[in-house]
This record gives sequence, C-alpha cells and structure tokens, in this order.
Amino acid sequence: MQLIRRMWVIILGLFFALTTCPQARSDDQPDDVLVIRELRYREGESKNWALDLARPKGDVATLRPAIVIIHGGGWKFGNKSSFSKSDSPAPGNIVDFARLGFVAATINYRLSTEAVWPAALHDCKNAVRYLRAHAKEHGIDPTRIGVWGNSAGGHLALLLGLTESQSKWEGDGPHLDQSSSVQSVFSDSGPIDLVHQHQQDQVRMVIEELFGGPPEGPRLDDYRAASPINYVNGKCPPTLLVYGAADEQVGIETADQFLVAATQAGHRDISYIRLANVRHCPFSIRRIAFLTPIVNEFFTRTLRLQDAPKP
Repeated sequence: MQLIRRMWVIILGLFFALTTCPQARSDDQPDDVLVIRELRYREGESKNWALDLARPKGDVATLRPAIVIIHGGGWKFGNKSSFSKSDSPAPGNIVDFARLGFVAATINYRLSTEAVWPAALHDCKNAVRYLRAHAKEHGIDPTRIGVWGNSAGGHLALLLGLTESQSKWEGDGPHLDQSSSVQSVFSDSGPIDLVHQHQQDQVRMVIEELFGGPPEGPRLDDYRAASPINYVNGKCPPTLLVYGAADEQVGIETADQFLVAATQAGHRDISYIRLANVRHCPFSIRRIAFLTPIVNEFFTRTLRLQDAPKP
C-alpha cells in the first residue's frame, strides 16, 4: 500500500484468539546476520550508554537504512536485550529487521532510578548521533534513520521525531556535530500527554518517578515539555501509531487527540491503528500477528528500503 498522502485509521474489534508473531532464529549469532553487542555510544559512568546492532552480513560499502529500537518499561525498567537476542520472539527484534535488509540498533538509556527527566531523551538523541557519526563503519545511510518504540520507548520515539530543531533536548553527550533527527516514527502505545495521564491516574506513580514528583509548580512545565502532543506540527516525519482502546496505562483518548492535532497541523503522513478490546502495547506485548507486515511495510516505504541491496 503506497500512499503519498495518507491519513487513515483502522478500528478493529478482536474477538478471535491472538496468534504470536514469527520467532527469530534460536542461535545466538545467526548465519545471515551480524550482531554486535555492547557498543558504547557514550563513554562515562553510566552502564546504560550502550546499544546492540544487527545488520545483514556482507559488504558495508553500500549503505542501508537504519531503525533504532527503544524499549519500554515505564522509564524505570527494561533493557535493550529484549530486542537483540536471536531466540527472542519479541516483535521489533533487531535480527528480524536485519533480515529484511535494515541495519537495526536497540539502545539502553538512563532509567528514572538513575536520572530523572530529561536524561532518557538526551540519551536517545545521543544514540542517534552516534549512529550517524559511525554510519560508514556500520553501513548506515545517515539520511534514512527511523525509530521504533513501545510504551515508554514509544513516548521517546515520538519525541525524537517531534523535537528535531530544539537543541535544548540534545544533552551534553558527544557527536553534537551530528543530527539526532529521524525520518520515520513508530509508537506502540507510547504516552502522548503526561499531564492528562497523571490527572486520570494512568500509571501516575511511574510518571512521578520520571520527573521527581507530581506536576506542581515549575514541574508542571516539565510535564508539558515532555508530552508529544505539544509538539505536533505539519513537518513531522511519517508516523505510525498503534494503540489499544482497552489500554488502562495510556488512554486511547490521547492517541485520538494526537491524530486530530496532527490533521489540523497539516501532517501529511500519519497512520493510526486503533484496536478495540485490546490493552497496552498491541504489537510488542499482545503480539497481534497481522501488525507485523504493517510495521515492516511502514519502515520499508518511509525509509526507502527498496533502494538498498537485498540481504
């Protein structure tokens, strides 16, 4: 499905048994994919400044599009390894993306137990800058980088796509001569309006840990500044949203509002899959199998995978 201008919503009621997505190979180092673990995108005291990378084996002279995977876990838990082990069935696995022809990297970032907001966003931007700085080494086309995130990772993915021109979010890490922009964004139930979620008691305590307290006084501005809904504009990169209408952690109303705001702002390439009777993270946790080709097609189209050599 190739649409130059797309603005569509899929509303589906799931009354059938959910099937799992195809599993990656069980061996730790697949025959057809090179997996490099524990690459440091920033030196220093934090053990979380690291990523795992996968790419098709072979010559790196011909550059390929890249996808950055950002794990969820309420900004407090989780690890990149969820998406880098070749025996993991989790959708978004870097081995599976590499088999499609992408270079894929799953990243760690400082969690709220280590550093409060905006450390997590600073780290995600630092990781993207690292990949651009080392693009030739890993066979990456620096003009074609997308981002995939689930739950808290979806929140960070949306902010990567929406804050390209705002230097205050870059942090103090290396490679500041490189851009942290991304060319496409996928969010699987990423939080969109943190003020609203706190008011509605949707993972309220987890959000407070991210900011070091409730949205009161000067901290209210931090909540607003960390909410993707406040950055929607007509120049956003192509975006795919997947949200469940029965989600008790990220209210479906926030995704609905995001679509309305994007439409009003003139966003020309946004796709929204709104799943009835489905809870948090329809793709990565519920593992609804028919979403896999939709996500793959989205990145293939928006990052022009057809221009890359076949793996």
